Amino acid sequence: KSSIIKCLKETLQERHGIHYKDARFNPKAIRAQEMYGETDPLSGEWTTGVFAAMWAKYNNSNNSYNTWIIADGPVDAIWIEDLNTVLDDNR
Repeated sequence: KSSIIKCLKETLQERHGIHYKDARFNPKAIRAQEMYGETDPLSGEWTTGVFAAMWAKYNNSNNSYNTWIIADGPVDAIWIEDLNTVLDDNR
């Protein structure tokens, strides 16, 4: 996987002249609530999740580069479905 990602990034950089970076996280290492965010049941305060924080940080059109957020871990149908729901809700 790493070789394919590296080759694709280098090819796109050469073709488009834009630098590509990647940010990785392991979705199986954290709970779904930690990945997307959750509301504290006692205080009602929202805590931003890892994926949401990464998305906010790297989804900046002022950057001179593009960043790929890579979920680097075993594929799990549950977190994939959760991610699809989050992305659909934020269109």
